Amino acid sequence: ILTATAHQKQQQLTYLSEKAIGKMKAPSRKPSLAIATLLIAIGTLAAVDIVAAEASNTAHKTLCAMGFATCDEHDPSPPTTPNANDDYLTHCYTWPPTGAPPEHRDTACNRALQNAVWAADDAEANAASPEDLIPDTVYLNLPEEKTWICPLDTVEENVGNNNVNHLVDNGVNDKKSNNYAGATGHPTRWILYNEATTPIVLTHINALGLEVSAMDFHTYPAHSNTAVYPNGPIVLPNQIAVVDGRQGQMFVAREYKEVLPMHAMADDGHSWKSFKSVLPSTLSFLPQQTRYKTNKGVWHVLGHPGRVLMKHRMGNIYVKNQFGAICPELMGGETTGADVDDGRSGSPKDMDPDCNVLRKAFINKVGCPVDIYFAPQNKIEGYNCERFTKHLGSMDSFLSSEKQMRNIDGHNSPFKFENTYNGHSFIARMSHDHSLVARIEVDHDIIRDCPEPKRSAAGVEVRVDERMLQGMPVDIMSMNATKSVYASNDWLVSAQVNATASPVLSGKPLLEKHDFLSHNRTGIISASVPIVS
Repeated sequence: ILTATAHQKQQQLTYLSEKAIGKMKAPSRKPSLAIATLLIAIGTLAAVDIVAAEASNTAHKTLCAMGFATCDEHDPSPPTTPNANDDYLTHCYTWPPTGAPPEHRDTACNRALQNAVWAADDAEANAASPEDLIPDTVYLNLPEEKTWICPLDTVEENVGNNNVNHLVDNGVNDKKSNNYAGATGHPTRWILYNEATTPIVLTHINALGLEVSAMDFHTYPAHSNTAVYPNGPIVLPNQIAVVDGRQGQMFVAREYKEVLPMHAMADDGHSWKSFKSVLPSTLSFLPQQTRYKTNKGVWHVLGHPGRVLMKHRMGNIYVKNQFGAICPELMGGETTGADVDDGRSGSPKDMDPDCNVLRKAFINKVGCPVDIYFAPQNKIEGYNCERFTKHLGSMDSFLSSEKQMRNIDGHNSPFKFENTYNGHSFIARMSHDHSLVARIEVDHDIIRDCPEPKRSAAGVEVRVDERMLQGMPVDIMSMNATKSVYASNDWLVSAQVNATASPVLSGKPLLEKHDFLSHNRTGIISASVPIVS
């Protein structure tokens, strides 16, 4: 395909499309296989410069033959007549004034391949039967997405525990409810910048409590792979990393202290085995460098893990009543009117998102219906850039309804997904009077050096596990107690995403005087109100 002419590319696409239709007609095949074949073919061909209109036309015809699209004449070109959206773009930033962050630019990924897989996953989820989907109860009970800065020990809410702790379903006492313990939700991402003076190693805390590599979820210990991101879990200073995971999972960023080969051999030996395996077999002397680049351009760094610089838990963005807005029942009013579908619809799901799109889930913790608005910074003072995206119903009303009548994707659901990006901002308002409930800014995390732990004057021995993390001999070490340094980033507002059928807080100290809480980028623009998260 890479060396084919445009005509040959079109012939190849047509062949793959017909093959997809053939799979669709085979009774032993699932529709998702056919759709996946077609969409990956389109993405691959688009990546090698096939004419976009031809790819779009062929895709539409194939989906039409499968029964997934209408068979009217398809015009792939968008309308060029002026509309209200043009006026909005003139007055409002869709990205921060500084432009799209590096992790969302076209250079950050193979966008055609990303979106082909994205579309195939979406089609498979929409075609799946309800019993094959993640249960609604799991989504409603996922923990709050949070980032902890410089934790030296387990912090609030069992940060190292991936379990879903408190079920809100009516069957909370049923034996069946135990099936949701440790369950995870939708795929999402954690994007981070390493601004520490040392490399870091990224780990995932698995169900056994072990810190495995965040890149493959099975290498243990993580530093037994010394390859640098994206080929391994080691992230160099001033490097950006994108970690794929699922809601409910916990990740850790640790210092990775570089050591010379002679010291690594005397250490635990894990990193030395990986580092040695990529050295030339003809090498007749012990290298005196901590880094080595292979002939394939992959860097390896020799070292051992140190202190925890950051912990991040993927989860739901909790929409809380940050500004003390009053629910209608507290004013003697009815909540039913605030939960009526008024016909407003948010932006349609973008099936051609930018690189490293973030799928965020907002859940209503206010106690009454709220509306979520995309709220980018305006270019002209006084212009209202808020745009309705989602309605979140009351959790109590949703759970009090008959179980068979609940629709987690419906208008009255307290839980919604939103595709968004770092640098985007949202606002939550009461549905009944539009009073301000909360502000949210989605952003990446920043890893920085942690302050040295304070030691008390009393000669209290440091915890054994802390000594082991720092590579210090347990039998000879007796030092003063370490007091943990802890900071938290709570997300006070929500960010939505579209479908449940089918993934960062910034690493700055939280200033309480500011309005915003920082989240991972899920597809909204940074707001004009300053925030540190």
